[in-house]
Amino acid sequence: MKPSDKPTLFRFYTAEDIRLAESLKSYSFLRNCREITNSEAVEKYMIHEPDEEYGFLHETAVIAYHGVLFASWYNCRRDELHGRTPVRGKRSSDGGKTWSAVEVIDDDESGNIMFCPPVYGIDDDKLYMLVNEMVAADHMHALNLYVFCEETNCFEKLWSRPIPFKLNTNVMTLPNGKKMISGRVAELDGFPNTPAVLLSDSGKIDAEWRLVKLAENGDLPDGEKFVHPEICPIIREDGIYMFCRNDKRRVPFLYVSKDNGESWDGPFTHDIPLVSTKVYAGQLQDGRYYIVGNIEKAARTKLVIYFSEKDTMEFTKCLVLCDSDKGLEGCMHYPVACENEGKLYISYTRNYTWERRGAALAVIDLKRV
Repeated sequence: MKPSDKPTLFRFYTAEDIRLAESLKSYSFLRNCREITNSEAVEKYMIHEPDEEYGFLHETAVIAYHGVLFASWYNCRRDELHGRTPVRGKRSSDGGKTWSAVEVIDDDESGNIMFCPPVYGIDDDKLYMLVNEMVAADHMHALNLYVFCEETNCFEKLWSRPIPFKLNTNVMTLPNGKKMISGRVAELDGFPNTPAVLLSDSGKIDAEWRLVKLAENGDLPDGEKFVHPEICPIIREDGIYMFCRNDKRRVPFLYVSKDNGESWDGPFTHDIPLVSTKVYAGQLQDGRYYIVGNIEKAARTKLVIYFSEKDTMEFTKCLVLCDSDKGLEGCMHYPVACENEGKLYISYTRNYTWERRGAALAVIDLKRV
């Protein structure tokens, strides 16, 4: 695929957005895309609801391992990233219908160290979890690695390293066998506004990780600063297509690597209206690609997933997962996905109020979409 000089200009663009979009090359991914609503292919379950002890839950990760779904997140008492923020989790052996009791994976009772949302990875038939430590809201202090021990039935910490990299996605494997994690980076104990990836040259999760920035700094092409540039890739033999959230401009960004993440071109724009939203993407076992996130609507109240045709980046279906008119109470966002035995499991944050949030799960029967 090659970008063109003709950008897609969305109706919600400001004058600044238009000027920025017109200054960049653009990729086109949508082809006669049709929207699907009220699909019988989707089932929905709750993973965890807010309770009296912890009213706030954020950014649930999900993965399938040895026939069990693992989900994890961080909790706060009431306010996001304030005070004690334990990493907690649950498991499901019936595809998300029912879940185990909550388990605490890591915690700092003093609240001096807070935790960011975890991500998962599988290597050598072992389940790993990575978690950020913070000294303040989104100020990265360390990167922790845990491994699931089936003998003790719990996660055990392997190491903690001063890597100021905020995690965005589960660990992914590149065509050359290396491992990659997508996220953003800062100075130690600083706020991360530069999109970047970590690469494991050995292809092992419990080895050394090397940082590669997608941009030299946190600046947009028009001189403004990136804000929350969460990223997620689609990995193909012909390149890595990295979708990038940014809250300063409402322009959907894309970076492209043709050398397995060693260098990056961009930013480009693209024609999928995913703005101010965490995006999660990947490849299905049947050869299709998917992208899930919030499309333009007030307060992230419309969550959708796009499906491509087999072995192409032409997206022709848009399946609506949530579409609410309840404002903040209907907000369903921060998706993470994994595939297992013909189904795609998408965990996401569900708002009850802005201060009270839980975790939900959408299960898509891929044979029916």
